[in-house]
This record gives sequence, structure tokens and C-alpha cells, in this order.
Amino acid sequence: MIAYLSGTVISKQDRTIILNVSGTGYLIYVPRGLKEKTVEGEKLELYIHTNVREDDISLYGFSSKDEWQFFKLLLTVSGVGPKSALEILTMPMPRVKTAIAKKDSAFLSTISGIGKKTSERIIVDLQGKVKEELIEDQIETPVREDIMQALISLGYNRAQVAHGLKKIPQELEREEEIIKYFLQNV
Repeated sequence: MIAYLSGTVISKQDRTIILNVSGTGYLIYVPRGLKEKTVEGEKLELYIHTNVREDDISLYGFSSKDEWQFFKLLLTVSGVGPKSALEILTMPMPRVKTAIAKKDSAFLSTISGIGKKTSERIIVDLQGKVKEELIEDQIETPVREDIMQALISLGYNRAQVAHGLKKIPQELEREEEIIKYFLQNV
């Protein structure tokens, strides 16, 4: 079982990267946010989940141990496979854990590939295993979600927006200012 790899990114595709580790190229599925901020030619260290099926062996990579462990926890839910779990991780992990802790199946159902039944199953199976996490700037969360939806409607994907919003100066408070800054600087 492969649990960790360190090497140089030699290629990025739709949902994967190829990591050169001592002359061997590993095809690794990664969360969209990680793939987007990864640059070809840079060194990268990943925690790896090796998924073995009858007809396939796939590697899934994560930049943090917490994300890797949460991914494995999601796989314990009936009906959640590696690709669905990876899609769930396109959302901020604290937000997903909070949704599970607060039984917010409506939020989980907004994730691509996760329907109402699956979101309810995730809540039932993981509620005791996941602790609600404090989300930074809880007061700003509704505003940020509105901003996120506005930018997504302009053609950005959720991971790009989430990554870009972290770079917004704290002194910008109005939605228009934040969106304008995002469009000009990110």
C-alpha cells in the first residue's frame, strides 16, 4: 500500500497529476483546489490513499494529513466512492464537517454527484465521528457564499473562488469591492 509520495509534478490533466518519484511517474487523482494551485515542475509531497478494485488500482493524493484522513472516513459511508469523496473535498473541509454535525443535508446535496439520499446517509454514518469545526469569519460566511455564487456564475469554479477569496484584504467588506478586487487581482 502506498501512503506517501514526494516528487516533481510533470503533468496535470483534468482531475489528475503525474508525479515523478525517482524516475517513476505516478498518476494521482487530487482535489481540484490542489490541482489548480500545483505548478508543473514543482516539488510536491502527498499523502496517498491507494484504492484497489478488481480491475483497477488508483491513487488519490492530498496535501494534508487531515484531508487524507477525512477522505478515508468518507469512504466508510455506503454509496460514497473515491470520486464522490474527492468531489466532496472540493468544498472547504470545515464547512463539510459543520454541515454533517448540524445535519445540513441541503448543503451536502449541493455538491456535484451527491444526492439527497447520499447526503442523509453521510450525516447518519458520520455524525458521531465528525466534530463541528469553527469556521473562520462565521459572521462573513453568508456574504462570502453570496460572493462565491456570483463569481461561480461568472465562470470560475468553486475551488478557484475559495482560493482567491483567501487573498482578499480584510479591509474590503462590501460585496462589490470584494468581487471587483477578485476580478482585478486573482
